[in-house]
Amino acid sequence: SGGPGPLPGRGHGGHRGEFHTWHQFSSFFDDWCEKHKVLFIIASLKPLISLRQNPLHYQPSLAATLRFRFVRLICKHSGTYVGQSTIDCPASITLRLGPKKDRLVVIEASLEHNHKLSEVEFAHYFKRHQLEASMGLPIRITNSVSKRFLAPDLIWNLEDYSKAKDKGMCELLSQLDGLFKSDPGAKVKLVFQEDVAVLNSIFLATSHMRGLVQRFPRCLYMDKAACVNSEFELYSVLCQDGNGRGRECAYCVARRGVPDLVIFIVASLVQSAPDIKLKVKCLTVGAGITDVDAVEEVLPCTRVQICRLQVLEALYRKARELAVAKEDKVRNLLHNMANASSPRVYSQYLSDLEDVAPLPFLQYYLEHWHHNKGMWAECWAFERNCDCPFLEHMSFHQQKLCSVLSPPLGLAACVRGLLELQVLRVEMAALNEERVSELYRAVCPPDSAALIAEELGLAKHANYHVKEVPEGFLLDGGICSFLVSRDLAVCSCSIYVSSRRPCRHLFATRLWTGQPLYDPGLLHAPLGSEGQDT
Repeated sequence: SGGPGPLPGRGHGGHRGEFHTWHQFSSFFDDWCEKHKVLFIIASLKPLISLRQNPLHYQPSLAATLRFRFVRLICKHSGTYVGQSTIDCPASITLRLGPKKDRLVVIEASLEHNHKLSEVEFAHYFKRHQLEASMGLPIRITNSVSKRFLAPDLIWNLEDYSKAKDKGMCELLSQLDGLFKSDPGAKVKLVFQEDVAVLNSIFLATSHMRGLVQRFPRCLYMDKAACVNSEFELYSVLCQDGNGRGRECAYCVARRGVPDLVIFIVASLVQSAPDIKLKVKCLTVGAGITDVDAVEEVLPCTRVQICRLQVLEALYRKARELAVAKEDKVRNLLHNMANASSPRVYSQYLSDLEDVAPLPFLQYYLEHWHHNKGMWAECWAFERNCDCPFLEHMSFHQQKLCSVLSPPLGLAACVRGLLELQVLRVEMAALNEERVSELYRAVCPPDSAALIAEELGLAKHANYHVKEVPEGFLLDGGICSFLVSRDLAVCSCSIYVSSRRPCRHLFATRLWTGQPLYDPGLLHAPLGSEGQDT
């Protein structure tokens, strides 16, 4: 029967049939198959790097992007049966590493099929991203482990399947194996596309991260924190510790466009730390996160908020894109709506916006932001007249990520970088635990002593560099806003000023700067129970 027509490439410079990455070919091929309603499977392939010989100088850098040096695809019905007749379909496509060793080239394309395929059959069998599936992991295995927390021995089994077949997957599993060896209590999920061994997302929370969210569950913050590569993005969940800082309590590396991602992250976090289910009171997300409707089913006592400043930024950008007339007046009305003191005031400003804004902008506002106004306008806020630390926490978190993540990255390198951020802090907390027990636990309740351990870990991680400021105090390198005096005896933090309790900022600064840890001016006698949880 008539074939689907030519198979053009999307290589640079307009060359036909040339692809500079396997992902580029896979994405194009999915679109092409979907358009023409045809099904192909991989008949044979050869990895770009052979495990039997040392790779050439150009190969390691291309292995992650091209993956193969030869691939042959055949019609799914080649040599199969329909009813009582055999279909020996001749349709096939062959790619080979190009002469310049930098791209895959279609060297043969026989696109004529000798049969027809119903749309029902195509819809049943066609799976996007199938060409990007792990060649080492059986589908029955990926279906069974998907969305479940992995056990260390299962990681070993998956790694064994991937050896000699999928270098990228093997490297990722090796990183997770190392995590479990150093932290058996870590929680990890690998989510695969159903019936296709294509990895869609990775959820990760170390024991230290789980401990943080269990101790500080009241307010959580979630947003897309970084772009990993052209296919994957990093989402982070933060909590706010007793020192007012945002701390990582979960990571999720997810393929772009994965549905129901927020509910998956939230559900996985609750499964990793079940005690928080009824203790989380507010979850604040970035303006780019929209699928939040089902969050309260997982966290029944939680209010979901969208960062108000990010909503306003999105609205301002849209006004500029549409070249809205009277833009200044529209911006003022949007600002007043976002900060309205009551629903009645919000409605008044909305009425004014309807009179001023052009129809395209008004439609955008009503469709995207008016229906969920209860999540971002001030009058419906979780805590009225309080500054939300969402942007501050996320900004600081992203600064830390920059030190270990330099996109584009493979998944194994991304996971390795994320774990490096956590390992140093945990090691420092363990290193200082004995000294904290001897000195600080002698004068403080256990909760306060635990906060000291966190401060020591942060001090070491951040190099705790003290600087002079015009007011004559020392500032701890911008890591937090507390000021300590030059003699390291006085701190401006509210707990120290109000109750004269031993101050963890002074304690950590003294440790890092080599000052004596015990000093009557530093360690005051405890005063009852007041302020013990701060």
